[in-house]
Amino acid sequence: MPLRRGATPRTPPAVRPRPVSSAAEIDAGRVAKSRARSARDIPDWMRIVLNGTVIVVFWNHLWFSDLSDRSLLEAAESGSLLTQATFIGLGLAMGAALWRLGIERLRPLLSWPILLCAGWLALTILTSVEPLLSIRRSILLLIAAMLAAGILVVARSARQFALTLAGSALIIVVSSFLAVALVPHLAVHSAFDVQAEPEHAGLWRGIFPHKNEAGSVMVILILVGLYVAATASRFYGWTIVVLSAIFLIGTNSKTAMATLPVILVVTGLTQVFRGGAMRVLLLVAPILAFSVISIGSVFIPPVKDLLEAILKDATYTGRSEIWQFAVENILNRPLQGWGYGAFWLTERTMYGSATISTWVNSARHAHNAFLDAALTTGLPGLLFALLAYVYGPLRDLSRIAAGRTLDPTLMLFVRLWLFAMISASFESVLFNGNNPTCCMVMLAIFGLRLRTEHALVSR
Repeated sequence: MPLRRGATPRTPPAVRPRPVSSAAEIDAGRVAKSRARSARDIPDWMRIVLNGTVIVVFWNHLWFSDLSDRSLLEAAESGSLLTQATFIGLGLAMGAALWRLGIERLRPLLSWPILLCAGWLALTILTSVEPLLSIRRSILLLIAAMLAAGILVVARSARQFALTLAGSALIIVVSSFLAVALVPHLAVHSAFDVQAEPEHAGLWRGIFPHKNEAGSVMVILILVGLYVAATASRFYGWTIVVLSAIFLIGTNSKTAMATLPVILVVTGLTQVFRGGAMRVLLLVAPILAFSVISIGSVFIPPVKDLLEAILKDATYTGRSEIWQFAVENILNRPLQGWGYGAFWLTERTMYGSATISTWVNSARHAHNAFLDAALTTGLPGLLFALLAYVYGPLRDLSRIAAGRTLDPTLMLFVRLWLFAMISASFESVLFNGNNPTCCMVMLAIFGLRLRTEHALVSR
């Protein structure tokens, strides 16, 4: 625009140069940031104690169960006060640690498969036949999930994580051996057990309530020992492997003993065949095979005939009766299910029908995680569970290590995941926060998820 006559031209404002930070100011800023990080840090001894306690509780928190106690035959809707107090206390401690370290570190866990599964589970709690019972039992699962994720954040490094696992493993396996030697009436199955078959007499269970649970934990300890040997200490790692293998033989847990070599062979092959599709096929094949062998023995006649010709007990010690009973009740409520934790060991199941055999009405779960998911959360819940427990981890693994070998931490996560998925054909390990395999598979799934964003417990 032209100036008016007599007007004085306006001088443009001077541009102030941006001050250049001195070396001293830069150093001061770095020191301030370092102090801020230190203020939110947790001492190593606190990290180890917290994680070690959580891991031991995951593996077993009800030591020296007296299986001759006839009160075990009663309905257990009220739950264990010791279990509830233990998990609530650890949940508060882990919550405080996560708040101090930064709760935002858990943000990668908000993936759509996990959110869909959690959202549907919450919805079925509201439609449960026993809503209060479902809410109470779901709180335990929620705390267990938070603890599993918290372990990965609290661990400062892979070495610290491995050493914490090693200490926890030695506590469990050494205590189990001492229990068998010093208090055999509380550590070895006998003919007086009210919740075990007579043929279990003489089999080791150590500090665990059942030889099958002891066997599952011993497999987990063997996998942990291999990780410790590869990451922190060969001596401690192989000591854990040998002791756990000996105790596993003493349990004579057939499912655990049959599963272990499959896991080691399949995960070993994933180091050779590194292509995404081939690796996924290797990991999915045994899951499908065990599913067909278990449920197929009941509902697929050719499979049933083949197993009867090969196996001495094609009913898997009476599990087929439970599976048939579970399927019948899935069909009664196929959409919403009966509600989380609101079916087994309730008065409806135990005393609702005089025609149900004792083995079925005293069962604690369906002895098949996929059937239990459909039974308690409906068929949509089963679909969402498969997305969260199978599709999600395989997708994350492909993103992390497609075409590359698996480092020891990734290998541990994959082995724990595969063990749980195979065990799901014979035990309820997907939505049971009171089960060691369930807790460890949540840790494995969360570990794979977090590794897609951060190098947690990988340094």
